[in-house]
Amino acid sequence: MNLNCETTKLGFCDTVYETAAEQSLDADISLPDYCPEIQRILKCTVCPGITAVQNNSGRITADGNAVVRILYVGDNGKISGYEQSYPVQKYIESSKITSDCAVNVTVKADYANCRAVNSRRIDVRAMMSFCFKAVKKRDEEVLCTSDGAGMQILADEFDFASMTGVCERLFGIGEVIEIPDDKPSASQIINVSACAISSETKIINNKALVKGECVVKIYYIADGNDSIESVEHSMPISQIVELDGLNENSECSLKIGVYSCEGVLKADSSGNMKLIEINAKLGAYLAAFENKSLTLISDAYSTEYEVRNTPKSMEVLTFNGNFDTSFTNKVVLESIGVSVDCIIAVWCSDLRYSFASKEDKCVVSGTYLATILYKDSEKQNGIIQKTVDFDYSVKMNGKAERIVCHGSAQISACSCAVVGESRLELKTEMLLSGIILSGSVRKYIGNIEILDENEKREKPCALTIYFCDKGEKLWDISKKYGTTVDCVMQENNMDSDITEKSGMMLIPGV
Repeated sequence: MNLNCETTKLGFCDTVYETAAEQSLDADISLPDYCPEIQRILKCTVCPGITAVQNNSGRITADGNAVVRILYVGDNGKISGYEQSYPVQKYIESSKITSDCAVNVTVKADYANCRAVNSRRIDVRAMMSFCFKAVKKRDEEVLCTSDGAGMQILADEFDFASMTGVCERLFGIGEVIEIPDDKPSASQIINVSACAISSETKIINNKALVKGECVVKIYYIADGNDSIESVEHSMPISQIVELDGLNENSECSLKIGVYSCEGVLKADSSGNMKLIEINAKLGAYLAAFENKSLTLISDAYSTEYEVRNTPKSMEVLTFNGNFDTSFTNKVVLESIGVSVDCIIAVWCSDLRYSFASKEDKCVVSGTYLATILYKDSEKQNGIIQKTVDFDYSVKMNGKAERIVCHGSAQISACSCAVVGESRLELKTEMLLSGIILSGSVRKYIGNIEILDENEKREKPCALTIYFCDKGEKLWDISKKYGTTVDCVMQENNMDSDITEKSGMMLIPGV
């Protein structure tokens, strides 16, 4: 007896641990003497961000900062602001987390409430959610063929997107920029938003050289008046991401996310607040795949021995396209309850999204929070915050039972215009990119074993008469009588492995 079984190694991407954890923030803020007293609070926002992530096997620790920004109307009738940063830390523990996991941590502010205790003191209560996700590559040996000992196999061939590796690397970039001469100096920053865009990826010897830019937009209150100004700056990205097994033939999904971005006002040589120090923490997520030709055994038997087949099931992943596109999400905000005279500033934050399949399309959908600062018909300042829905469909190469998308969505720009009484039109520019994998569950034989090596299968007669029905598979007939499909086809002068009509057949022994 000489039974040979061959296997092939496949790479899978497994989410080994995923959870969310809440963290409260209580702050008692006293305004410094140079800030005007509070007449009316417009908005309190908490902007948390991640600055470092540590993966010690069994424990993930995330460090960051939560910037509390207060936007208010002062006793002088002008818009004023104040911000204060607080360190935050959260960790989770699980035996499933190992040192080779790619770890992603995001943090969002669920809500932020504040009240003015007096004209110079503010009490803030907020709740943040930390989302932890750990993924890793899993290798699995899959039976692909078996011969010897009279083995007969029935196999199906597929293309399989086998994972080469996955990783996530955090890195920081920063610059000190100068507010242009045609813009006034600043007294207070009221919002910082950033979008990271990769423009080029080169694969060289298990490394990916990533280039791109991080576009930062900052809104600030001008010094000496209540006007809101903005400044935009692009910082170059050049980063090397190491990943074992990465080669030029790999299909890669790269997404660069902004973990945190802060702007700090600084005085120039003349003493004016014309400098802004920008510090951003970015995360590069890289998932690499290779296309393999995969053979799965769906049935097997031996003409010489009784065998036992161990059935298994597996989700077969195949490439179903990729995308790198942009689109504009337009929404009209109706019945906002105020008569808006002009828009002062607008920004979007708290982006949440997911991927799903619908027929032959990959649908990217989610929400984001739009913040609109305005003046009403009576020249009073006000603020509107609305949660906005979006969805966008990407054409796939075919329908899929389920899709796995290694992709990202980012907001690159937004604008708002008054289009009628109590009506605003919001336009948001979004960037989408990723790789789409189709998933379908396949049953196959995971293991074949001979029941008794010392006892051979009883030999059939030299010829057996069999009356078949139309449409029977020769595989089923051959398996029943312990012969081979080739022998049956040759004995009966057949060109197909499916019977074309009912009648008598001769089943030869082996």
